[in-house]
Amino acid sequence: MYDLVIIGAGPAGLTAGYELAKTDKKVIVFEKKPQVGGLAETKVFGEYRYDIGPHRFFTKNKEVYDLFLEMLDEDAVEVNRKTRILFKNSYFDYPLTPVNALFGLGLFESIIIGFSYIFARIKSYLNISKINNFEDWVVDRFGRKLFNNFFKNYTEKVWGIDCKDIGSDWAAQRIKGLSLSTAIKFALFPNSKKRPKTLVDKFYYPRLGAGMLWEKFEEYITKHNIEVSKNMKVTQVKESGEHYIVSYEDAEGESQSIETKNIFFSNPLLEFIDIFEGDTPEEVIKSAQSLEYRNHISVHVTIDKKLFDDNWIYIHSPNLKMARIADFTNFSKDMSTEGTFPLTLEYFCFEQDEIWKDANDKIIQFALTELKSIFDEEFNVIHSEVSRNAKAYPVIKTGYQEHIDVIKEWLSHLNNITAVGRSGMFKYNNQDHAMATGLYAARTLLGLGDFDPWEVNVDGEYHEELSSN
Repeated sequence: MYDLVIIGAGPAGLTAGYELAKTDKKVIVFEKKPQVGGLAETKVFGEYRYDIGPHRFFTKNKEVYDLFLEMLDEDAVEVNRKTRILFKNSYFDYPLTPVNALFGLGLFESIIIGFSYIFARIKSYLNISKINNFEDWVVDRFGRKLFNNFFKNYTEKVWGIDCKDIGSDWAAQRIKGLSLSTAIKFALFPNSKKRPKTLVDKFYYPRLGAGMLWEKFEEYITKHNIEVSKNMKVTQVKESGEHYIVSYEDAEGESQSIETKNIFFSNPLLEFIDIFEGDTPEEVIKSAQSLEYRNHISVHVTIDKKLFDDNWIYIHSPNLKMARIADFTNFSKDMSTEGTFPLTLEYFCFEQDEIWKDANDKIIQFALTELKSIFDEEFNVIHSEVSRNAKAYPVIKTGYQEHIDVIKEWLSHLNNITAVGRSGMFKYNNQDHAMATGLYAARTLLGLGDFDPWEVNVDGEYHEELSSN
């Protein structure tokens, strides 16, 4: 009999394991992939290392930040931040700066943006603006013209739905605290002590990739007698009196079952509902059917030429399907051998989309065609591979919260089952938020208090907003 089964060895599950590692609890972590880390995993192919997508670690939570640095120790690398936006064949600083926007868009376009912004702020001041969705939120703070130029296409590329159908709380979480006036202010006065974290110019990164942090967590908890069982897919959770029977299968399809008193799950919420064998109310099933996830494809290519010195570039150009591109040697020189440059090119899709069904070779060739259209330079491809991540991003549609509330109410009546992490809680959170949910769930299990993981980031603030003192 186990005290706890943790489904998913991502940031939430492994941090929960860390918190329980020094106790006498009998705990096992199941991970369906061959490697830990979830979306923060680092893919290793011989000498080349790629993150599934680029990561910058910031947090308002000092405990989580201290844990991040403690686990990395000497493997924490300080990185200069540089991120740009590619739009209409021109590069723009991210966040936008007035001089860059002026020369990039031209004087006439910049004047229009300025008047559009002033008009939006007047409407907001007079309480004329109605904030019902992502588009309303951004237009209110940046103006219609800047929204159309820099927000609309990229956001719809990532999420696959109209900006009017995206909840305003997603905007509040991701870019709250940053507006056009804020960006201008800190471009003109860069040494201000009240800079939002969105504008910070340095961050720490694991020397061998984002996944290195989670490999260190795995090593730590296994040394403290917590099992981490990889290549194991949980297929059923069934009530058995006051306990649960958890069934799982290995890579060869062999099935086994164990009994546990408690469950933390960070696998996708809709997936958990599917595998839960019990009297699930019809309204919970209907709410689950009203929610959906966005799939993520990473195209990893190592080339023999440095194309850019950004950590990553947002691809806002509407003629390209690529959403973002990162060069990991701009994070750490140890991500590859000298003279080689590992890139990850990111695409977003739904499960029924053609690109999700395409063969890897076809996806790689398509991605390379787009890459060459961005950088008109000759280079040789040394290595290439594709990573697919189903149900990677919860789609924050307008009204989604009503469905989540129905599911949360149902979960609250399931004894000793706790949702943690981004996918498990259907919350577009980051590593630090996921870590906090794991910590709080573990402390509740240990009887150290009644900590509710759902309250993490409940105010909708983004983790990069903390002001420096």
